[in-house]
Amino acid sequence: MVRANIEHPLFSLMRDLIDATYGPVPVIRELLSPIDGVEAAFIYGSWAARRAGAGGEFARDIDVLVIGTASRRALAEAASSASARIGVDVNVSRVTHDEWEATEPTPFLATVKGRPMVELLSGEAYG
Repeated sequence: MVRANIEHPLFSLMRDLIDATYGPVPVIRELLSPIDGVEAAFIYGSWAARRAGAGGEFARDIDVLVIGTASRRALAEAASSASARIGVDVNVSRVTHDEWEATEPTPFLATVKGRPMVELLSGEAYG
């Protein structure tokens, strides 16, 4: 059986490193999944790019795109909770299903779709 030695002097540093690099996905997924109207959610931007192997500085924030009709207040509360748990600012943008599926997406969505994304929650239409 293997477990972390929480008494080791490097334990807290290693935990912080793991939380900062891998922690956002399960934390944000957990906070978004119970919110009504979330059809799908993805991390995009610099954090997703670094996760996909792109070079550059460590991401200073995490950008999340939610597809659906979830209330902006509920999404803001989830982002605030995620920021507190992860220790990095989490920014949530919401678009509707129709905006996401538009034949001619907005410049913002065209950019998001053209760059790496990390799936958080996905319905059949987005998988």
